[in-house]
Amino acid sequence: MSYFSPLKGINSVFDYTLNNDIQDGLVEYFDWALLEKGNYFNVTSGELSPNGEDYSRLRLSSNDQYDAGQVWEGFRKNWVWQSGISYSPAPLVGTDNTKPGISGVYVDGNFKPSTIAGTYAHYVDYFDGRVVFDTAIPTGSVVQAEFSYKWINVLFANNVPWLREIQKDTSQPNSTFNDVGDGEWDVPPELRIQLPAIAVEIVPSRTFKGYQLGGGQWVYTDVLFHCLAESDITRNALVDIVSLQSDKNVHLFNSNDINTNADFPLDYRGVPVSGALRYPDLVESYDGGLLRLTSSTVQEMTMFNGDVYGGIVRMTTEGVKSNI
Repeated sequence: MSYFSPLKGINSVFDYTLNNDIQDGLVEYFDWALLEKGNYFNVTSGELSPNGEDYSRLRLSSNDQYDAGQVWEGFRKNWVWQSGISYSPAPLVGTDNTKPGISGVYVDGNFKPSTIAGTYAHYVDYFDGRVVFDTAIPTGSVVQAEFSYKWINVLFANNVPWLREIQKDTSQPNSTFNDVGDGEWDVPPELRIQLPAIAVEIVPSRTFKGYQLGGGQWVYTDVLFHCLAESDITRNALVDIVSLQSDKNVHLFNSNDINTNADFPLDYRGVPVSGALRYPDLVESYDGGLLRLTSSTVQEMTMFNGDVYGGIVRMTTEGVKSNI
């Protein structure tokens, strides 16, 4: 007679588990849902900001991990690659799902398509808002791009300010934007948080309730949404956007199945793969069940350093785990 009883709720210690599925699902849901409400700005070639700077011009990166002239960065990170947004005007992305995202860049006024080979072959890192050439081009080049950037950044909690540097006043490039080797623009984009932002955090609160005779349980997990902005008006809007989703059902996707099929939308460089799945495609192809958002409360409204405002929304998520 065996007295061993295996662990329930997981198939392997290497699997994604419930906390990660909830966090990933909420980040992807809010990222997509905000796009559907117009959470982006379009930048056209040569478009000038109120202070006379070119929105479309990319700055030469001083990141010493690359050769000088290889990487060129936009004034905003988190570029839109998803097509099919119903909000009008649509983001500046193509409709060819085999090559998602922008169609190319301009170098010294000459268009270089994303399919080009040779000297100007490049890829676009949408997470960090930059163009990376296969080989360096002259550092005196004028590199421009037409793109759309997300205004509200939806992040994982490990990207919030205590592990990153908050970069303020990024609504337009300023006079120091193109200076290389000095200033906050020289901080690699991976280490900068641009506001406004919503950071999603799973907190240590978990309760259970029986689902049905024969197995399964309701699982209740608390989540914090850290809302950060440069004005109290925008902070208040973020808090409202999140808190008003109380009693809403959100579809999750099955991260383990996505991993098994190597069907991630973006590769390790932040580049959309051919046929990249957007949030609606992920939940349709890899259904992870429903998650209900309940018990929304606003816990804190704070001002940091006089120019950064924060608010925290706490919600309880409710879902069914059939294998426990």
